[in-house]
Amino acid sequence: MKKKKIDVQTVEETFEDVEIPSDLNGLTHSEVQQRIDQGQVNQAEENLLKSDKEIIKENTINIFNILNFVLAVFVLLVGSPKNTLFFGVVIINTLIGIIQELRAKHTIDKLSVLAKTKAVVLREGRLQQVDQEEIVLGDILYLRNGDQVPVDGKLLSGMGVEVDESLLTGESDRVQKQLQDQLYSGSFVTAGECFYQGTAVGKDNFAEQLTSEAKTKKTDNSELTKVLNRMIAVLTIVIIPVGLGLFYSQYQASSSIKQAVLGTVAALVSMIPEGLMLLTSVAFAVGAANLARKKVLVQALPSIETLARVDVICLDKTGTITDGTLKFEDALLENVSEDRLRVIMGNLLNQLKDQNATAKALRDAFPAADTWQAEKIVPFSSARKWSGVTFKDQGSFAFGAPEFIFKNLSPELQKKIHPYLEEGQRVLVLVNYPGLLEEELLQEPQLLATLIISDNLRENARATFGYFAKQDVQLKVISGDHPLTVSKIAQKAGIKNAETFIDMSSLEEPIDYRALVANTTVFGRVTPKQKQSLIRALKVHHTVCMTGDGVNDVLALREADIGVAMANGSSAARAASDVILLDSDFARMQNVLNEGRRVINNIERVASMYLVKTIYSLILAVIFMIIASPYPFEPVQLTPINALTVGIPSFFLALKPSYERIKGDFLNNILRVSLPGALTVVGAVIVIQVANVLFDLDYQATSTMSVFLTGCVGLLVLYKVSFPLDKKKIALIAVLGTAYLSCYLFFREFFEFDKLWNRNLFFVLPLTFGIYWLFKGLTFVMDRLVAWRIRWQKKRQAKKNPQSRVI
Repeated sequence: MKKKKIDVQTVEETFEDVEIPSDLNGLTHSEVQQRIDQGQVNQAEENLLKSDKEIIKENTINIFNILNFVLAVFVLLVGSPKNTLFFGVVIINTLIGIIQELRAKHTIDKLSVLAKTKAVVLREGRLQQVDQEEIVLGDILYLRNGDQVPVDGKLLSGMGVEVDESLLTGESDRVQKQLQDQLYSGSFVTAGECFYQGTAVGKDNFAEQLTSEAKTKKTDNSELTKVLNRMIAVLTIVIIPVGLGLFYSQYQASSSIKQAVLGTVAALVSMIPEGLMLLTSVAFAVGAANLARKKVLVQALPSIETLARVDVICLDKTGTITDGTLKFEDALLENVSEDRLRVIMGNLLNQLKDQNATAKALRDAFPAADTWQAEKIVPFSSARKWSGVTFKDQGSFAFGAPEFIFKNLSPELQKKIHPYLEEGQRVLVLVNYPGLLEEELLQEPQLLATLIISDNLRENARATFGYFAKQDVQLKVISGDHPLTVSKIAQKAGIKNAETFIDMSSLEEPIDYRALVANTTVFGRVTPKQKQSLIRALKVHHTVCMTGDGVNDVLALREADIGVAMANGSSAARAASDVILLDSDFARMQNVLNEGRRVINNIERVASMYLVKTIYSLILAVIFMIIASPYPFEPVQLTPINALTVGIPSFFLALKPSYERIKGDFLNNILRVSLPGALTVVGAVIVIQVANVLFDLDYQATSTMSVFLTGCVGLLVLYKVSFPLDKKKIALIAVLGTAYLSCYLFFREFFEFDKLWNRNLFFVLPLTFGIYWLFKGLTFVMDRLVAWRIRWQKKRQAKKNPQSRVI
């Protein structure tokens, strides 16, 4: 078929040597506009971030805000407006949350444009890049190795096109496509290049929501989300019957509707952790915005939690250990002259349209030649690891990995290439095949030359990998290259245990992947399916991050707990990932790990503070419902506690740097502090109630002492969760403690507090010291209980799976 060259300047990205069949021109501008007017445009990709409207709605209209509003109305109805002060704090917190989350979202939106996947369309005889949502029905699109199919269509032109439809079918086998065959959105090209015509757009596509499902499905089992959702569910069920029961008992104890309402509202207001949900949302959004500023795009906010827990990172050699640039070094000639080699390689590279780093390095060394006519083209694929062309009247030639081209490597060839592999260089062979090339080389080819190519180590590689070693994060290198080459380069980059490597092509199924990942660091000659199986084995005992940029990484990226793609990689890899490194620099993973840890560590701190008041309020509500005694708090009295020991400090702590490794599970970590704090408050209140009976104290005195000691416990919890302390945290605690004390010294009448410096002081002073030691003792016991539970779980796991001791 006669072809014409295109003007590549009309394409935003350079497509060297791309040719358009002469019978293809694509749509005209008027035809495109007509289809746009008819609504035949590809539906915009679903935005996984919340919209401005959704952010405002979720922060304002939620169960906790509605409940607070109802409680405020009840307080107003009984004629105590100052006791609605708690609702003013709710409004301020909600506004702060909305502003923070909107700012974070807009930062992410601006930078997400950089990672937006483009499509190459043929219009009026020229290739143009457009956003995927700008594709119209009937557009002719151009695809090459590594591209994801954006819309359904039929193949119009292309030789040796292979497509992986595993995202659609679950099968990883490559499917060869012939002219007029159907291509499905969501699949991706693993070999060759082609032009095809879109036959469906938007909702009519076979896999319209597939990409979004791939990005979100891994976040469904978020530990943090599960704990918070469970908490909301329990509180939603418990709060109404407890509230009704407490109201009844308070009315029985006081015979006053007003007192019963104020006591019940005070209990329920403290029970509601509305600020925790708000701050969790804000912390995720701010974390994603911080990463966006550092050229890292998080495609689903809950992924940040997974990032924090990562303890194994699997990476490819190219683009992570090395910078992705290759250089042709030498050709060891066998049965070919130097001039003949240049002619063969020039014609091969002219016909093979691969745009990977190896092809580019060879094109720099061997100028393209267009003197031979191709009869059969077998493009490169990550599974085959070689490519070749059968030329009319010239024979068949192929080049690729030696062990994939030759069934058995001769001792002479092994001896020849071994020194180069030991230096970390890539070795390819050029061969002459004695027949028409097929997908598998059934006959033994003739060696013509051995091609030596060198990798360029990343400038910051040693520092980056050294950082991860200090953070107790294991590194595993999974590559399609020769294992010895990969091992040597990994050793140069300072990756721990990089001398332990294995050639995956030498193993026969069934493979014990769990034992393999426990004892090996470098995996070479790995197929995409094997890469997926290695990740699955690691996930049994680890939280695994997979980084990749090629089409051969897609299955592993989807299998990993968190997938990280390079922006300059294939569109299929970007679509399958949770995080995109916009500048394709692996060193950014330090920021990714740190930001994830910061968010989760801070949410744990904040959750501990909020749960203290939730737990003690629930316990006290049940106790006072049983003993039918006046509830010791009024809503206005709780304002200093909620604002100064929880609300204000939580906003500071939620956004502070905190890069310690995540240890233990979320629920255990927050209960270590919150449960001792809550029990200390309950203990102090019960002691005061006993004192009330023994010494006939009035309600205002017992209420004031109960509130004061509860606030002191809140400050103790704040001190505990602020570790490690720094000057700013110490200053924050000092300022808040002073402000809290001033509420009793200067605003006593407004908050309806009794004097502390009368006979109340004889109770307050010893109880203040007592709660410190009680909190310390309960914390010690709780730490031991949690440690015992963790050891018990580990022993149980070890009995179930002895390999867990090794891994």
